[in-house]
Amino acid sequence: MKVTVAPTDEWLVDSIHKPLELLKKTINGKEDQKSFYQYLMKHGMYKSSHHAEDIYAKMKERKIWERFSLYEKKYKRKWNGPNVPIYLFPVQEKRGMFQASMKKSGVCFKDEIFFFVADQEDAKEYEALFVHEYHHCVRMKLLNKKDSQYTLLDSIIFEGLAEFAVREYCGEKYVASWTKAYEEKQMSLYFEKWIKPNLDVKRSSPLHDYLLLGQKSYPNMLGYAAGYYLVQNYVKQKDRSTTALLGKPSSIFLS
Repeated sequence: MKVTVAPTDEWLVDSIHKPLELLKKTINGKEDQKSFYQYLMKHGMYKSSHHAEDIYAKMKERKIWERFSLYEKKYKRKWNGPNVPIYLFPVQEKRGMFQASMKKSGVCFKDEIFFFVADQEDAKEYEALFVHEYHHCVRMKLLNKKDSQYTLLDSIIFEGLAEFAVREYCGEKYVASWTKAYEEKQMSLYFEKWIKPNLDVKRSSPLHDYLLLGQKSYPNMLGYAAGYYLVQNYVKQKDRSTTALLGKPSSIFLS
C-alpha cells in the first residue's frame, strides 16, 4: 500500500531551518519554492526558529506521524478517498485563520495536503483538523472541476461540509468557532446582503477571498460561517450524513 504520510519527521532533522529545501520534495513546491512558502505561511506553516525546533520535538514525542497515518487509513476507507501525499510540519503559532493563538492549521490541494500542528493536550483536535482538510480532498476528487471553475458557492460549501463532518465524526466540541460566530437571524441577513449576490464569483477574483474570509469591511469568516449555515439548514430538512453529501453539487444546498 502506498505510503501517503510523507516522512517529514526525517526531512526536518537536517532541514528544519531550510524550509525551501523541504518544499522541493512536494508536488506544488517543485517549481517556485519561494512564493509557495509565502503562500503556506499565510496558512500557518512555521518560520525557521528555535520555537519550530521545540514544536518538532513535541510532535515526535506525541507520535504525530503515526497518528495521521491512522486517520488517513480510517477516513480513506470510510469515504473511499484518494491517495494523496500528506505533509506534517510545525505550525507558526502566532497567526492563522482558525485560532488567535494558532495550534493547528492545514491547506488542501487536489493532489496533496499540508498540516501545521503544535502540541495539543486533547489529541482529538488533530483528528478534527485531519477530517476537515481530507474532506476537502475527497470532495474535490468527486466534483472533478478545474480550479478556474470553482465559485464562491463552491468554496463556502466546501467549508460548511468539512465542519459538518468534524461534528459528525469528532463531536460538537471540536467544531471551529466560526460556525457559531453569528446568530441564525444575523447570518440570514448577511447571506442575503453579501453572499447571495456574489455566489458565482470565481476563485481568481479578489472579492472571493474578501467574502470567504471576511476581509476588508466584511464580517470575520463570513463565507465560512455562511457555508455552515447553508449545510445546517439543508441537513435539518433532509437529515443526511457526511457520506451521503460528499459529492453532491454545491447548488443543492441553496434549496
